[in-house]
Amino acid sequence: MSPRRRPPRWQLKDADPGETEALATAADLPPLVARVMVGRGISEPEQAERFLEPRLSHLLPPGSMAGLDQTAERICAAICEGEPVSIFGDYDVDGISSTALVGDYLRRAGAPARLRVARRDEGYGFGAVQAREMASDGRGVLLLLDCGTSDHEAVTLATEAGVDVLAVDHHQVTRGEWPGMALVNPQRPDCGYSFKDLTTVGLAFHLTARLRRLLQERGREAPDPRAGLDLVALGTIADVAPLTLVNRVLVSAGLEYLFRTRRPGLRELMRLCDLDRKKLTSEDVAWRISPRLNAPGRLGDAGVSLDCLYEDNPAGACEAAGRCHSLNDERRELQERVMDEALVQGRQQVEEEGTAFVLVASDSWHPGVLGIVAARLTETFGRPAAAVNINGDESRASARGVPGIDLVELLRGCEDRLVRYGGHTAAAGFTVRPEAIEPLRQGLSAAAAPLLEQYEEVLELEGDLDLQQLDMDLCRQLERLAPFGEGNLDPTFLCRGVKVDSARVVGRGHLLLRVRHGSRAVRAIGFNLGHHMEDLPSRVDLACKAGIDTFREPRVQLKLEDLRPAQEAS
Repeated sequence: MSPRRRPPRWQLKDADPGETEALATAADLPPLVARVMVGRGISEPEQAERFLEPRLSHLLPPGSMAGLDQTAERICAAICEGEPVSIFGDYDVDGISSTALVGDYLRRAGAPARLRVARRDEGYGFGAVQAREMASDGRGVLLLLDCGTSDHEAVTLATEAGVDVLAVDHHQVTRGEWPGMALVNPQRPDCGYSFKDLTTVGLAFHLTARLRRLLQERGREAPDPRAGLDLVALGTIADVAPLTLVNRVLVSAGLEYLFRTRRPGLRELMRLCDLDRKKLTSEDVAWRISPRLNAPGRLGDAGVSLDCLYEDNPAGACEAAGRCHSLNDERRELQERVMDEALVQGRQQVEEEGTAFVLVASDSWHPGVLGIVAARLTETFGRPAAAVNINGDESRASARGVPGIDLVELLRGCEDRLVRYGGHTAAAGFTVRPEAIEPLRQGLSAAAAPLLEQYEEVLELEGDLDLQQLDMDLCRQLERLAPFGEGNLDPTFLCRGVKVDSARVVGRGHLLLRVRHGSRAVRAIGFNLGHHMEDLPSRVDLACKAGIDTFREPRVQLKLEDLRPAQEAS
């Protein structure tokens, strides 16, 4: 058995009863749905309407987005004058979908571009090797997508070769004046666009919308940019961007376009995921489509994923989709093997040493799964974790954190033991020499220990759920709060004092219950909660989400986040 992480503290979220009742009446909403919305700061009927019925007309005007007009005008000039355009994107789903979106728009405008996505073994971002390759003919336009902001040396190299370098990116601006022609990035200090959480594919969509207007002004073929919204949904969800405001509008529309996408590779991939006959949710994208599009890049060549999204020849596109699917199976098998080995090391560190920072390492682990493994270790042990691939003189690692502990600050305190490091509060990467791995772990553990003592996981509950009132109609009303994701989580409710009719462990440690309140009985599934079978009482409080299970025939189902012996709510 692995050490149990400290159970979270349950906290019932405040929502003003008067505001809740007023919103429920004015917007004709069930009280539970109104309570969730008021608790999230949506109390006016007009706000509620815009939230529940997001439209593309709600998008903010992008005129204040620094660099957008200059970038669009340069690409438009290249289209009109027949200049070559090259596009280079990052190897994750945001970078790949951005590359496919802009590439497809230019192709539909009659100006196909040369497309290229990064390889994981080339390192992160846009480097000198890629700059020399993409600027080899010394002319035209080079558009960087989901990279470029911090790649000053490579951008300078391509510029000096005679290429006009443009970049559309959303990563933090950490250096001085950008050396290319134009940079679109809401993080720029001089960018007046108020919504800072667009991913690159969302920015790319705005670029194609601006291109359309410029092409129309010149009497040229001007394709509708809305055809790219399926890719916007993919990249935004996969990059775990907050699904609020502009992103909520784009993803809501994008899921509709994704459901009826005309891209043969994407349609085939959805068929392989068993998603070709149902309305799509953000969860479908996050847990089924995105891992398959990420798998080729994790294992070496993200170009397979680009072919899946961009190739318009059905045979080639479907072959790429099949390759994404099979590589994901390979990635999963590889990940499980690495995970089993990592858990052995992690248990030893936690049980025998009480480490506050789990750091595991091996010379046989594929670097493409390190981030997933680190995230699973953090989830399992409730403390920051890193997974290291030992390879020669320098070993690369991915780290994941917990709320309240800044990973970059921890790494900065141990930088004398590191070759290089970077990232942000919750996710980071670093390079370390093999002989420094154990001293690094000890240093990180010592720095994290006092912070971990203060760390308390809080499970926020957004209202009381009465099983007697839970039916398909209420579940469908709750679905109107979707798309769910970062910044707009699927609400978790408190279900008090339910009776456990039956309980068993299924799959790999999942808890399956049948719970009852009065005459109303409901099925409940708790993933990775099988350990509760050891001392499960007959009456429990549930922290759970309510939804519709569509397997076989639709039925109400609870998804358990936690449970405890029945008691009064905190």
